[in-house]
Amino acid sequence: MISKRLSIYFFFFCVATVVGNPFLPLFNKLYKTHQLVEGKKFSEAKKSIFLLKSKKDSTECILWYDLTRVYLSENKFDSAFIISDKALSVAIQQFRNQGKAKQIQKRYHLTLKNFDSLFAQQVEKAFLSNRSTNPDKITSNGSGFNQREINQQYIRLFKTKLTFFQFRDSILNKSDASQTQSFSPKSNSLLTNCIFHLELTQDTLNFHSVIQTNSILAYKNYLKTYWDNIESETQLNYQIHQLNFFKVMEDSLYNLAYINTLRTNTENAFLLFAKEYPRAPQKDSALNHAESIAYLEAKSVNNEAQYNYYLSRYPKAIHKSQVEYLLRYLNVIPVPYLTKDLKYVFVDSASSETWSDSSYDFAYPYASKYHKKWYDNGSMLMPGCALVMKLDAFETPEFYYVEKDGTRVNKNNYDEIIQFTPNMAFVLKAERYGIINSLGNEVLPCKFQRIYFDTSMGIGAVFNGKFWGFINIAGKLITPLQFNGILTSKLTFTVNADIIELPKLLIPVSLNNLWGYIEANGQVAIDYKYKQAYSFKNGVALIESTDSKWFYINRFGDVVSKEYENIQDFENGFSKITKIIDGKKKIGILAKPFRGFINQLNTNSKQLNELGAQFNLSLTPENLRAEFKEIIPPIHEEVWYTVNEFFTGYAVKQKTGFTLYDTAGKVMNKNPFPNINIQAQKLFIAKEKKQLKWFNPKSKAMSTNSVDEISILTDHWLGGLNKGVWNIYTMDESLVNINNDKGTVFKDFEAVAPSEKEGFIIAQKKGLWGLINEKGNVLIDFKFLDINFTDVPNQYIVRIPVQGNPEESTWGVYNSLTNKYIIDPVFDGISYEDFSGYWLVPYNEKNAWLDSKGNLFAE
Repeated sequence: MISKRLSIYFFFFCVATVVGNPFLPLFNKLYKTHQLVEGKKFSEAKKSIFLLKSKKDSTECILWYDLTRVYLSENKFDSAFIISDKALSVAIQQFRNQGKAKQIQKRYHLTLKNFDSLFAQQVEKAFLSNRSTNPDKITSNGSGFNQREINQQYIRLFKTKLTFFQFRDSILNKSDASQTQSFSPKSNSLLTNCIFHLELTQDTLNFHSVIQTNSILAYKNYLKTYWDNIESETQLNYQIHQLNFFKVMEDSLYNLAYINTLRTNTENAFLLFAKEYPRAPQKDSALNHAESIAYLEAKSVNNEAQYNYYLSRYPKAIHKSQVEYLLRYLNVIPVPYLTKDLKYVFVDSASSETWSDSSYDFAYPYASKYHKKWYDNGSMLMPGCALVMKLDAFETPEFYYVEKDGTRVNKNNYDEIIQFTPNMAFVLKAERYGIINSLGNEVLPCKFQRIYFDTSMGIGAVFNGKFWGFINIAGKLITPLQFNGILTSKLTFTVNADIIELPKLLIPVSLNNLWGYIEANGQVAIDYKYKQAYSFKNGVALIESTDSKWFYINRFGDVVSKEYENIQDFENGFSKITKIIDGKKKIGILAKPFRGFINQLNTNSKQLNELGAQFNLSLTPENLRAEFKEIIPPIHEEVWYTVNEFFTGYAVKQKTGFTLYDTAGKVMNKNPFPNINIQAQKLFIAKEKKQLKWFNPKSKAMSTNSVDEISILTDHWLGGLNKGVWNIYTMDESLVNINNDKGTVFKDFEAVAPSEKEGFIIAQKKGLWGLINEKGNVLIDFKFLDINFTDVPNQYIVRIPVQGNPEESTWGVYNSLTNKYIIDPVFDGISYEDFSGYWLVPYNEKNAWLDSKGNLFAE
């Protein structure tokens, strides 16, 4: 019996020796769990593993190996990464024992390379997942870390693991296990590569963050750090990687510094640029600019000392011959002279002797003063040069500039010139617009159907007939030509080239017929996802969504107001809102928040009070409105409004009449007005017995005065017609006394009207007009048929009747301070465009130039 049992035991021993322990699945739960994992029964395996973790099996590497595979089956890669690290650490410890190593290999068919390979897979997944994330976004798990911080965490973790495994490897290679197997860890080389690439990624992120600062100092610091670091780096591929960034950063530094220099536009600024950036590709251009500005300044001063100073600084200058010519003719002032054959030639203003042989179909005087005064027609764009015009064979005008000696500045000629800054002008050629500067150089070639420029921001918008794009002051595109629209879908332009005021915060643009916002540097600030988008005011922007809902957003694109069926945005910080209630449109008034707007402006207390006065609000840092407020709920059929400096208010139609509200939503009239209307969006008026009354914001009632007709003259004054005569009233009903300097009081005018210039009105007595300022002072007596303003204060172009023939009239120029004529009123007309002491008057079928002394330059 004993021998039989021994035989059975011996049989099982032999089988176990050959194929393993046959009772292991029955008695070893760890082995059973491993078999579940091998059979892909991960749910059952997970339950078993969590029971075993709390027992002695937690010290077994196979437990952590199997748990890693379970997490991988659940796509929990972060957990798999951590547990595979644990599995490899425990395996290295256990494989140091040769017997344990053989047991694991025989029982589970796993070597240390399997554990290392599993961990290496997780390192690679973590690295690839990290690289695929957007460096500018916050992590999806809400940790609040940006990508740079996450990269740093990975670098620290990978370096720690690399050091640990290298230490373990050295111990393992000295142990008994090294006698049974050779081990070359894959994870070590992978960790080394990942750390290297993460460090390169950090460089990329750092490069982009510095580029986005648009700061010269930041660019310089980056370049300095590059030189400090590159000397200590020995890896060639790292140096090449860094060198690419260095080149881009260096070019960005040169471009930014040069654009700033162009904005400064002084000789010293260009010379400093050339000195500070000797390797810049813009260096030669900067030196040419400096020389040209010095040339222009020399011509503007126009004396021997200045010309000699120029020649001493620039002995090989491109304008040397012109300066030497100007030195010879310092005392000559050429003026366009109309000849008998109706051509213009330049003559000496003192002697009328011919100055140059060339003749023109029209010519302006030479622009003598540098940037002191300029005209839209571009005649003052180039100091020391004259704008002239000749008709081509098809009678089409061609404009170009000539030097003082009569030679052309360059070969360029244009159909039209429109100056928009002291040193830049739009030019038209073959129905396409471009930009030239005061040197005659084309900053932007004539390739665009439309051009608009914001002179304060140094940014322009261009349209090529299909798409819009944006340019900087150097004429370079800062965005591609890709936008369907700019500013607003309802924007209409009356001219094809003009100055424009772009939003200072963010610029609305349309791409693929959806609206979003870009920054002034062309970077996308808010994605293109709106049906309509408007410019930011008071820190918020009006939006229409693709489902036709209207609301406001802040500069980060967050919705900050309720949604409405429609919003009409006013200029004064309020909006007219529409909601649909029971299928009917209901109107209200929405007040926009001030707090964010004030913080942007960094407004002091005085400015805050002035702003509050505009909106009839008490504005202090403590009570600034931080949120939108429906000061008039959208429950009314109609709400009317007036907006002016003197009074802003709202009229709500109700069953008993009209109730008026101020900008705080406070009712202003105790009893509703039975009828009310609006005039010129500035004044509430009511009609009683065929006469008109207006709302007096001081008494909060309709005026006690009744008039036949009302004319709004300014934000503070109105004209009232009674029994055929006009008088002038303030909004609060005070009669305005009109006086002249002799103390005469004027009233009962035949007509009153706003003048072409804000702050003045014109009034008529005995069929003749006079000019009155807002203080009630008569500036020009009532003796002219017409009064037109000029660019010079106190000088007016006036028209008077011819004595004995009231059907005819003549023109002159009148000085309101001296009450004398500068130009006697003997001409059939005078151009509004006086030119630096010259006037243009009709003469002999054309126009001739007339100087301020009355000298007419014509045959």
